[in-house]
Amino acid sequence: MITNWARRRAVSFRYALRGLWVAQHGANFRVQVVAAVVVSGLVMLYGITGTHLALVVWSCAAVLAAEMFNTVVERICDLVVQLHGLGWDPLVRDIKDLAAGAVLLVACAAAITGFIVFGPRWV
Repeated sequence: MITNWARRRAVSFRYALRGLWVAQHGANFRVQVVAAVVVSGLVMLYGITGTHLALVVWSCAAVLAAEMFNTVVERICDLVVQLHGLGWDPLVRDIKDLAAGAVLLVACAAAITGFIVFGPRWV
């Protein structure tokens, strides 16, 4: 017998999966997924294990999660602008740019992690 708690967890999980499905429609998210797939191939090619594997996995996940949060911020800003009939607003621009900058920061950290993990194998 499925408990009410288990049913609520299943519904929550379904919503989370839908969020991943929604995210995949973003152009930047798709590019980052392709990068993660390429990195996964390199992980298998070079036999990366242990701590280095964990660093690579967390880096890829952090970039994808940051992009999803960026999309959330952009959509909220667009909704607020639409609901309030606002035109161009420098504050909305700054909010969106801050969110995009956060993604760039995480992506740069992931790239540095990639060079640390894969660099010695390329030399």
